[in-house]
Amino acid sequence: MSMTISEKREVCLKEYEEHRSFIDSRCETDIEKYRKGEMRIYIKDRNGKAVKGKKISIHQKTHDFKYGANIFMLDEFAEESDNRAYREMFSKYFNLATVPFYWDGLEPEKGKPRFTSDSPKLSRRPAPDLCADYCKQSGILPKLHCLFYDKFIPDWLPLSDEKQMRRLYEKRFSEIAERYSGRMYEFEVTNETLCAPGWNKKSVLSDKRGNIEWAFELARKYFKNDKLVINEGNPIPSIIHDGYTAKYFLQLEMLLEKGTPIDKIGLQQHIFTGASLPAGSEASDENIKNDARNLMNFQGILKALDKLAEFGLPLEITEITVPTLGVGDEAEELQAEILEVLYKVWFSHPNMESIVYWNTVDYTAYIGDGSWNENNCRGGLFHRDFTPKKSALKLYDLFNKVWHTELSTVSDENGRAAFRGFWGDYEAEIDGKKYSFGLHKNSDNFTEIII
Repeated sequence: MSMTISEKREVCLKEYEEHRSFIDSRCETDIEKYRKGEMRIYIKDRNGKAVKGKKISIHQKTHDFKYGANIFMLDEFAEESDNRAYREMFSKYFNLATVPFYWDGLEPEKGKPRFTSDSPKLSRRPAPDLCADYCKQSGILPKLHCLFYDKFIPDWLPLSDEKQMRRLYEKRFSEIAERYSGRMYEFEVTNETLCAPGWNKKSVLSDKRGNIEWAFELARKYFKNDKLVINEGNPIPSIIHDGYTAKYFLQLEMLLEKGTPIDKIGLQQHIFTGASLPAGSEASDENIKNDARNLMNFQGILKALDKLAEFGLPLEITEITVPTLGVGDEAEELQAEILEVLYKVWFSHPNMESIVYWNTVDYTAYIGDGSWNENNCRGGLFHRDFTPKKSALKLYDLFNKVWHTELSTVSDENGRAAFRGFWGDYEAEIDGKKYSFGLHKNSDNFTEIII
């Protein structure tokens, strides 16, 4: 007999339950210490005199911390009502969007890249201009994924010709830089290079010594002032297990010692329970136990992040999937509970700069070769009809209620009012008038308001 949802919950959250006191105390302490700062407001009249006893309502408008998802389904639905719903959903729930630049999707036909919004449609590959324009209109930052991913590459490439491949990759980098350098939050340069030995399709460059260093040097040549990110598939479990001898840690250490221009370390954390099963099948109890053991060791995650932080670079959780282990409210509650703990752990770490969920809407995920189908995980935050699952509501509450600053205060005899709040942009309301200011890390964080 398969486990009940309650039994699945016990297995999945075992690490949290056993170490709840340590995790909660560290996370709460570190969130308060690293995600917030002190703000001073000075209220003066038009003669420069301090105004005492003035009531001030403080409202946080944006977060400096970036929380997002991939935007692979932008205008990809057959029904226009679904496309509107997706656009509204994305702008409400996220401030960062991963834009697809997979080479086979961007340039399926040689010499005819699909940059512009009116480009021919291709499943789960909206044109970059379409995504960038939507993000600009919606106050969302776009990020590029990714420049050198030698897996999803077009058929027309001369895969075995090293000289030609290097030339064509450089052409790709330069064309993308000409159009998007300075327009995006960051650029993922490499992706999942430690997984390359298992790829069925790749070019000769994947097996070349120094390919990562080459890709980053090439990226820096064309993206001179942009943030360059290295990304890897689910490396945290191996860092938990192997520590400083884990492949990704050793790879990063080697690259940075060589001076590779990496600005940020990316980490995926997909929990693909059930992805390789036939549609409608449930993951086995043993499969669930193994995934929980490997991917939800919350105290181990913190220790792994501490090790990576020794490189002195910001970190990003670049791709996340949390499955729904069953059907109904109780299963969705478990998904939300797992997501809440993971986000709390990640958000609390001082080096973490951004978190990106992967597929937002159920049944719109990647279907690979053979039996691989990520839709079987039911890892979306929303049902297919765009109604939010408990996980979406939990995520919204975290960034808009729990990790959010809203308060009222009164200026003292010196016209001063101070508060401690989460980093971001703010609005102060005084006597019905609104004034904008920012509270940001490594800034002076004071503002003078003349009323």
